[in-house]
Amino acid sequence: MRALRAGWAVLVDLVRLTVVRPVVEGRPRTAGWPTGLRAIVFASLTVYAALTLTVVVAGPLRRWDDLVVTGTGATVPEVGVVLCSGASVLALALFQAAAMHLPWWVRILSVLLTGSVVVIFVLQASLNPLNLVPAALGLLVIVVLVAVRWRSDFAWGEFVVVAAALGTALFVPTQLAANASMVPVDWRGTSLEGALQTLSQLALPALLVAGAALAQIAVTASFSAVAAGTRELGGGTLRVLAVVLVGVAAWSLVRALVDHENSVQGWVASLSQLLVLALLLVPILWVAGRPPAWSDLDEDSTRLNYLVAVCTTGYLLVSPVLTLLREVVRLTGPAWLFALLDGYTVVTRQDWMPSAMRAGVGIIGVLLALPAARRGRPWTAMFLTALAVLASFDLLRQTPLRDWIADTVPQFAGMLTVALLLAGGWLALTGRLSTQRAAALGCGLLLCLVFPHRAILDDPISAALGFSGIGAVLFGLVWRLLTEGDITREGSPSWPVPARVLLYCANALLAVASTAYVALTRQSGTVLDITLYTEAGDWLLGTPLFLTATLGCLAIAVVPRRPAPVPMDQPAGFVTR
Repeated sequence: MRALRAGWAVLVDLVRLTVVRPVVEGRPRTAGWPTGLRAIVFASLTVYAALTLTVVVAGPLRRWDDLVVTGTGATVPEVGVVLCSGASVLALALFQAAAMHLPWWVRILSVLLTGSVVVIFVLQASLNPLNLVPAALGLLVIVVLVAVRWRSDFAWGEFVVVAAALGTALFVPTQLAANASMVPVDWRGTSLEGALQTLSQLALPALLVAGAALAQIAVTASFSAVAAGTRELGGGTLRVLAVVLVGVAAWSLVRALVDHENSVQGWVASLSQLLVLALLLVPILWVAGRPPAWSDLDEDSTRLNYLVAVCTTGYLLVSPVLTLLREVVRLTGPAWLFALLDGYTVVTRQDWMPSAMRAGVGIIGVLLALPAARRGRPWTAMFLTALAVLASFDLLRQTPLRDWIADTVPQFAGMLTVALLLAGGWLALTGRLSTQRAAALGCGLLLCLVFPHRAILDDPISAALGFSGIGAVLFGLVWRLLTEGDITREGSPSWPVPARVLLYCANALLAVASTAYVALTRQSGTVLDITLYTEAGDWLLGTPLFLTATLGCLAIAVVPRRPAPVPMDQPAGFVTR
């Protein structure tokens, strides 16, 4: 009976630490919000819920509703066109209303981006210049409002005026063009597709971070399980579980070795990257004077993930504005400026550009994180080092060595399992396998077992929704919506709370609108296929998180550490910040 109670306590703690606490700590706090902000958030969340439901019922909608044809030949249910168009305008209005009270460069970028979206959306109405008058008036209202209100505090009327101006600028010209057309043409699908192609660039950071949601949960669940088990279970039960864990880890390793999908080149590439990463982590830990603490490894990485995502996709975020500027310069500007903008476009579209940006961000990030490592906080530098190593090896895929960069997550997990088992055996033989070290090794082994299967429910959910990969995307977006509201709680003079709240809502709406559009059109492999970005986020942010956590567990077990007090919800013997 005592064992059942202990097991139930472990399960309750696991759910509390993995699911309940992130949601409770990550939800927005409405206390102190100015008048009207709650209503705006409520409206945004209502549209978010409607779009989420649209993703779930996309298949029936395509069968029952009238289909609207887009410029690329795709078809969208009419209700989906209305919802996605409305969500796009709402998200853009939220972004523009927030930008009024942000630094000058954000205000300029927001106006340019809004202008780009309007131009693309009303392009089919340009045959008659008079049709563009409402678009020009709407943009003029936004520019004047930004110029007048940038020093003022947030007021809910700003959002209303911006939304009305955007609605006028986007929908009136297209309706006038449709009414004047001699042949009945429905421009809604083409306009929506063009607008989303521009707005989806803004959703890239959110989609990348959403792709890492399952990775974050896998890491948190592994650490929470070990923390709860060490605290609640007796010594005998823990020893039995340790033996079972070692046996399952060994069996999983054998399966990975005999799996024909895991090529020899993949094992060599995985080993090479882990060796390079381990060698680079040694000086970081030496600078820190200690290995990472338990609380370091289980730290919420959302803010760092967003920073990395924004920095690695920054050249894409400004591309709509630069593309529009290039076309204007082609007609009116100097030849040298057009050549410069055209060269930028050519370079940023190269296959190696994303990996180069990630490697650069990782290397620069490590240098910036070294001061924190000197103060005994090495986790950020470790994570960015893992990012830089993975991205640098990705660059080799553009060379004749690409066949030898065929690594997979199961192969990383297999190599790390070998290292953890060898470290555990060595510590046991030398009589130094303490409770603290055993818990660290156990956590690393559990993570190696859990992480390769983090998306185990994606296939059945995606099959039920009728679109490959959409289950993991939808889960990641909803999870991030529930757990990222903490960024809205505290503001600064440059980034006040109302602006943070509006950006939080705009970010969520853009991502889910793009997801709904892809689910409704059933298109994959296109520029609007958000599953490509979430998969990239899983690799870009999720895999470095896994490597950092596992190697950190190994370091906790084998590197001496300074003693420090232990919080109640962590295993005995673990050192925290």
